[in-house]
Amino acid sequence: MHLPASLHFHGPFTFVDHGRGIARSEFAASEGLYLWVMRDGERRFVHYVGETTAFLKRHKEHLTQILGGNYGIFRADAVAANNPAPIYGGMWRMHAEDPLSTAVAHWRTIHGAVLAYLDSIEVFFAPTALPGEVRKHVEGRIARQLTERHPAAARFYPPDNWTRTLPEPFGARIAVVSARRIEGLDPSIEA
Repeated sequence: MHLPASLHFHGPFTFVDHGRGIARSEFAASEGLYLWVMRDGERRFVHYVGETTAFLKRHKEHLTQILGGNYGIFRADAVAANNPAPIYGGMWRMHAEDPLSTAVAHWRTIHGAVLAYLDSIEVFFAPTALPGEVRKHVEGRIARQLTERHPAAARFYPPDNWTRTLPEPFGARIAVVSARRIEGLDPSIEA
């Protein structure tokens, strides 16, 4: 299996189009890896690591999950406030006897925060044509290196985000380049 020599994370892109929306990006139909980033003006921190066969299609799915209350919602100013805790954990984390009524009750109080959260997320995208299992493996290696090597920088990456890696690593190193500095994103990953 040939792994790429490097991953170049382009961006930042946004859910809500401010001239750099995902839907208008040259990568909208591309496969690859992506990072959601939260920032305070200067510093950027990884909030989510993902992989996809179609950048725009996957983010339409994410938007449905966010607006539908299934995903956790975080403060738009989480980095500036140094507060990585979600303001709403999301239905998928909820263990209430009646998660539907509980989610609707939360929605009534957080819908403004949901929109602010969406508006605050920056997305960086690295196009790559890898088989699905290998792409998922690289995604998992990025997440694992972030959490194992940079726990302070990983504080905005929820610990229950799920990624996976292949049982045996490839023993390769992939250079990582980003359009902007992102705290905890190493200049290379061990794949």
